[in-house]
Amino acid sequence: MGGFVFLYLPLLLLMFFSFNRSESGSFPVTSFSLHWYRRLGEEFFVRDAFVNSLLVAAIATAVAVPVGTLCAFGLVRGRFRGKGLFLSLILMPMVVPGLLIGIALLIVLVPIFQVGLSLGTAALGHVVILTPYVVLVVATRLYGFDRTLEAAADLGAAPTRVFWHVTLPLVMPGILAAALIVFTLSLDQFGVTLFTIGSNSTLPMYIWSQIELGVTPTVNALGTLFIVVSVGVLLLAHLVLQRRSA
Repeated sequence: MGGFVFLYLPLLLLMFFSFNRSESGSFPVTSFSLHWYRRLGEEFFVRDAFVNSLLVAAIATAVAVPVGTLCAFGLVRGRFRGKGLFLSLILMPMVVPGLLIGIALLIVLVPIFQVGLSLGTAALGHVVILTPYVVLVVATRLYGFDRTLEAAADLGAAPTRVFWHVTLPLVMPGILAAALIVFTLSLDQFGVTLFTIGSNSTLPMYIWSQIELGVTPTVNALGTLFIVVSVGVLLLAHLVLQRRSA
């Protein structure tokens, strides 16, 4: 219980202080107001960073979900040599620090391939980080899949027809849940983004730059919105999985 208090109390305080009118962004509490949320909406750099975050997350999700889904099908349904090694390689980005992956991508993209850093290269870095999560979520769905539901193949239906009309609709809740999860994780990525985005900025990078200059109350408001959106998306993913499992 003490561990949960230690973990969540700072988040609750951050949300509490986002409504504090005080310029200090902490104690003392002067009055409760939405002033810092209004200030947040007036800052151009915040809006620009927000749009960049959404764009990178959308691109990364659009690439990571189909790639991860295909890998999950291959791992669950396929039988081939080196399957365990292949699985380890796919899941490796989950255990390698994001800073190391970001530095490695920077070395490969700029000096070797002569690619300019942009939102696209940042999205590519996110794909490397996020694909393993898609593989795990979709593979979990496939392991609980009743293969007898694909009996249409025994009735003469082509494998592609069975896949599009039977298998994919039944696995789709897991794919949608994976998409929601990796979209949320992409919004939160910092280590990889720092080395692959160039002169652009995302919300985590904006928060980091503000902390360097001193924490302002607008950071509390931005952090609160980040928490609400992240928790909301994850709850939606949980509900999608629960509804289809019931």
